[in-house]
Amino acid sequence: MLKAKCMGILAAAGMLAGGALQAQACRIGYLPSTVGQALTQAWKAGMEGALKGKPNVSVQTLDAQMKAEIQVSMMDDFINQGYNAIILQPIDAAALTASVRKAEGKGIKVITLNTDTLLPHAACVTMDDSGAGHLIAETLGRTLNGKGNVAIIQSPPGAQAGINREKGFRAALGKLYPGIRIVGAQNGEWNKDKAIEVMNSFLQVNKDLDGVFAVNDNMAEGAMIAAESAGRLGQIRIWGFNGQKSTLALIEQGKIAGTAYTNAYNQGATAAKYALDLCTGAKKEAAATEIVTIPPFAAMKDTVAKIRPEERW
Repeated sequence: MLKAKCMGILAAAGMLAGGALQAQACRIGYLPSTVGQALTQAWKAGMEGALKGKPNVSVQTLDAQMKAEIQVSMMDDFINQGYNAIILQPIDAAALTASVRKAEGKGIKVITLNTDTLLPHAACVTMDDSGAGHLIAETLGRTLNGKGNVAIIQSPPGAQAGINREKGFRAALGKLYPGIRIVGAQNGEWNKDKAIEVMNSFLQVNKDLDGVFAVNDNMAEGAMIAAESAGRLGQIRIWGFNGQKSTLALIEQGKIAGTAYTNAYNQGATAAKYALDLCTGAKKEAAATEIVTIPPFAAMKDTVAKIRPEERW
């Protein structure tokens, strides 16, 4: 469905004199915020699928455990070991900028996932964070008939992807639905358990809460658990972001209103192919960061069936 749009950006490696294809050696480091999330696992699966059967190509994954200082140290490990490319999901854009500059200065190509950094690098393969935030606000506002109270479960400070999702959501609500009030916004740390805590605080101080936008699906699921425990799930429309398999199932059950789905397998594959293209010289790095955007899809109870089983991560 969404897979075709961003695939096929890679040519084969070099040619031997006899005409046979010969892939050059390429070592790729993959450094997500943590390996324990459905999204980062789907990216990894997409990368592995795209690189399967490519001779002399390897991917090494490290776990930064949601800590920017660990991610900086692991970037140094990849740089010191002479990797050809690094696929990075920065925990904190500002904190990782120096590491990206160091890698690029050593000739190591850096492709970021979802969160860009402050200086130019090879590419950022990203979800349409701001546009999808706008899409969610537009859809949620329409189902609330332009009136009501909503809250936002935010990403950690410095997580640019979450910041952009929230910006798009706020901008659309302000423009399209001035009758909807944002009555709270708290950091859910990308985490389901923390989101339960945040949602409980929203429920305690807002007797009339009509909607919640959680800037990732883990937090949307936490919000759902808290609302269900409080006996208020039927009154609150909860939206997430990413489109992981467990959230799609909850949408089908009517427990979560919707999510901005992105084909994460495709996103990981696109990043891996881009990295390999740079390694083999099939693609040259531009002066400015190239932005490759994977389009979103509003997955709701009446549309979620359009996402095929093989596209669910």
